[in-house]
Amino acid sequence: MTEVIRMTGASGEPVAVVGMACRFPGADDLDGFWRMLRRGGDAIGPGTGLRDGRRPGGYLRDVELFDAELFGISPHEAALMDPQQRLLLELCWHALEDARIPPTAGGATGVFVGSCSDDYALLSRMSGAVDAYTMTGTARTFLANRLSYFFRFTGPSTVVDTGQSSSLTALDQALGSLRRGECTTAVVAGVQLNLTPTGDRLIEELGAMSPTGRCHTFDARADGIVRGEGAGVLVLKPLEAAVAAGDRVYCTVLATAVNNDGGGPSLTTPTQAAQQNLLAEAYRRAGVDPAGVAYVELHGTGTKAGDPVEARALGGVLGRGRLADRPLLVGSVKTNIGHLEGAAGIAGLIKTAASLFHRELPPTLNHRRPHPDIDLDGLRLRVTTRRRTWPADEGPLVCGVSSFGLGGTNAHAVLGEAPRRETDAPVSGAGGTRGEAVVAASRGQVPWREAVVAASRGQVPWREAVVAVSGAGGTGREAVAAVSGAEGIRREAAAPVSRARVSDEPVPVLLSGHTEAALREQAARLADRLERHDDVDLRDIGLASATTRAALPVRAAVLASGRAELVTRLRELAGGTSADGATILTGRPGAEPTARPADGNEPVTAAATAGAAFVLGKPVDWLAVYGPRARPADLPLYPFQRRPYWLDTATPTGPATEGSAPEWSGDPLDLVLDLTAEILGRAPGTDLDLDATFTDLGLDSRMAVALRTAVARATGRVLPTTLLFDHPTPAALIEALRSDDTKGHEFR
Repeated sequence: MTEVIRMTGASGEPVAVVGMACRFPGADDLDGFWRMLRRGGDAIGPGTGLRDGRRPGGYLRDVELFDAELFGISPHEAALMDPQQRLLLELCWHALEDARIPPTAGGATGVFVGSCSDDYALLSRMSGAVDAYTMTGTARTFLANRLSYFFRFTGPSTVVDTGQSSSLTALDQALGSLRRGECTTAVVAGVQLNLTPTGDRLIEELGAMSPTGRCHTFDARADGIVRGEGAGVLVLKPLEAAVAAGDRVYCTVLATAVNNDGGGPSLTTPTQAAQQNLLAEAYRRAGVDPAGVAYVELHGTGTKAGDPVEARALGGVLGRGRLADRPLLVGSVKTNIGHLEGAAGIAGLIKTAASLFHRELPPTLNHRRPHPDIDLDGLRLRVTTRRRTWPADEGPLVCGVSSFGLGGTNAHAVLGEAPRRETDAPVSGAGGTRGEAVVAASRGQVPWREAVVAASRGQVPWREAVVAVSGAGGTGREAVAAVSGAEGIRREAAAPVSRARVSDEPVPVLLSGHTEAALREQAARLADRLERHDDVDLRDIGLASATTRAALPVRAAVLASGRAELVTRLRELAGGTSADGATILTGRPGAEPTARPADGNEPVTAAATAGAAFVLGKPVDWLAVYGPRARPADLPLYPFQRRPYWLDTATPTGPATEGSAPEWSGDPLDLVLDLTAEILGRAPGTDLDLDATFTDLGLDSRMAVALRTAVARATGRVLPTTLLFDHPTPAALIEALRSDDTKGHEFR
């Protein structure tokens, strides 16, 4: 039975966190982040690379690297894109994979991104590297909109900026959207990259920067914040839908609350009353007694003014009624990775979600003795300074996460432990038990490349799988695999029939990439994972490879009957060699597989049929192939093939590059009039008022960009993005082209 924790308060049904991905200082992915937290890792250090010489902070490595080819983005556009956009694209891909959702699935998904920084836009303006891609590359709205565009998400697409509470406020908006039915799935993200020293200077001027370069949360040595950077992405579903689908649930979000200080000593000074009201409202909405909360991930910046206010607010709401020996446990990830500002809330939430999932609390660093203005004992608070496991009898667990903006916008999330369930329950949509497979096929009768697998659930029980391959008649392009009982075998398929236990049959494990290198790296990563985890069922691996990953152009199907054999075949694929062509099929959709059985009399197995179908891009019912009791296993994340892109690599594109076209010597009058009429949708030769502005003639901003681009293509000249601002009428533009007065404003 599945035990669902239901603490439905005023906010309604809980929401499940079903996928997570992150890139934080000292950790390139979620697994690395959890390992770092458990060992009490400290990722604070001096700036390196592009940030060489910067003061100590939490820095990401290689922020200039990006897999532009996978996302269909040209090198030029990639160089003009904010690295925050690039980072979110890659992490959203990984978060969907972690949620066992193919990244190419699309659908009614909402996107909610918290961000309060756009350093790359500043660098772009300073460099002068401005063209038609600059707006979409650096405007903050495209942090969300580009995700919706690339992944074909049709739900709301919003960027939230409430300062340092942005990403937790984005979570609040996502929950509201899910509960209103505006989307069925939500992607929530926070991102922060500190690309210029200007931000450091601003915080120093506020007097909030730690001179010692360490965050001392609730500690007597608290002297200010340490800046950090990174990004995190969550995938959310309503809990009921997640349980029905058999999703892995890290934790549930029971409720969120957001408010503002609404005044106080100064614009940037926090107030205890507002924070207490926030906490009381969050737990009221969650239907949870505050005295029963196990842990709170603090905002905990390590500032002299902020920490005491936060501590007193927590004590006033969550500390009340607690016994002295059962205080509220608190901690802050900022001691590990710094203050991620716009992404601070998502960093704290991912830490807390992982803690709930593993039932273990990592230590908070840099805490020796309490801040003199914080009475931890009296407030019934305790900073978690050592790793701690939650006993099995403590539960269901409830935790909180706080995030406060510099301008007074406060956010708090209430998280619950994931539902408990049987791990061997059938996959949603499949019933019955794994039984026997009847494989009817003969290599002699069927061309190898012809395989399409389909299944019909309605006619027969799921006890047995029948895979019949037939090339007779028709185009020979389709073979049918029907799930049926023994009575359902087509008598006219006179192929030999072999009967074997499903577990003895080879299993197809599928891989794909956008390049050969990515495919080989996928194979190597999966082999590494299988060597570390020897308790994984091959059918679970196969089902995950077929149903939770994008099917990209370069494909392979590896056939194996056991883990050791699969590891061997994967190593061969990764190295570009194969001793047995019958066990590895490679190719692209629409082309013939490059490997065939070595023996022409060898029967075509169900695995070979399904593998060939995948390589050819044919539809397959994968539950029929792997059996209804298979459950998707965790697979390695996609190996991005990342290259450097930065403003200094941006080059003018196409015909607008100087010298890329012969010197133009046409008539500017005809050129401008004809192109303007064409863009306005008017007939060639239409009379236009040469002295009217392009705006008065009917051109909007998009049309203006189109006109500039068309003129650049026709003339072969490098033209400024401000062309129609500098020359706002047809007459002015014609005169500028005649006098060649367009070169003084080039932006490259």
